[in-house]
Amino acid sequence: SCSSDRLDGLIFASEDYCADLECIRTTDATELLFARSQIVTVAKAYDLQAIDMVHINFRDLDELAVECRQGREIGFTGKQAIHPNQIEIIQSSFSPAEKDVAFASQVVASYEKAISVDGKGACVVEGIVVDMPVYKWARKILKRAEAANMI
Repeated sequence: SCSSDRLDGLIFASEDYCADLECIRTTDATELLFARSQIVTVAKAYDLQAIDMVHINFRDLDELAVECRQGREIGFTGKQAIHPNQIEIIQSSFSPAEKDVAFASQVVASYEKAISVDGKGACVVEGIVVDMPVYKWARKILKRAEAANMI
């Protein structure tokens, strides 16, 4: 599926969500896991960016880093910021790690060779079986790395 060319991403407005559902906000945000996961799922289904909730305790940068890691693990591609001090942590959290970029480059080169030259549907890179889903992951990592001017 694809979305309107006027739409680039979905943003999770966690505080609005909590107000509407009368959720009690906690530091581990378990009350938001379902909604956050749904935002990611819908965004990805329509090839949109999934932008995670704002971290309202803007002075606690350690807590922000944890929340960024959790958001990235769920599949978010970015996060809202409400204070300039949050930007560096958010950018570094949602940019691919250099080791992931290096691995993704190997995956793409090896898989494309396996398909076009060797006539195979899979290959092995660093002990990992690489097939189409892993190749897609690698292409997305490289796209994000390019957007972050890492390559």
